Amino acid sequence: MEKYEIYRLIHFAGIFITLFAFGSLFTGKKITKGAAIGHGVGLFLILLGGFGMQANLKVIYQAIYETSFPMALILKTVIWFAFGVSLVLAKRRVIRGAVAWIIVLGLAFASLWLGRTLTLKQPISGPPSTEASE
Repeated sequence: MEKYEIYRLIHFAGIFITLFAFGSLFTGKKITKGAAIGHGVGLFLILLGGFGMQANLKVIYQAIYETSFPMALILKTVIWFAFGVSLVLAKRRVIRGAVAWIIVLGLAFASLWLGRTLTLKQPISGPPSTEASE
């Protein structure tokens, strides 16, 4: 396995762990310690995998966007921060129930859309090659 595939697997594992933690956060009467730990671990894995993939794609980003950190990645980092803040909002019961799920799923789909359409001009199915960007 190449580094890109490993980082992608770590990134997706973090996404799944975070969404499962949100399931516990928004449906329970109170915030459990396990849900908060799952939320934190999931966010850490998302960040680790995302920046690992960005490091492997730096040459391609440089060729396409003339920068190694395009605007789509900055927006995805803002969405990641919003996922982190949502734990505090759920704990204080500012957001709950269906509204919370709509917000979380909306952020998740926005991040998915950014990753598939704006990060690279054409979606990739496997590890990137530097020949495609030349």
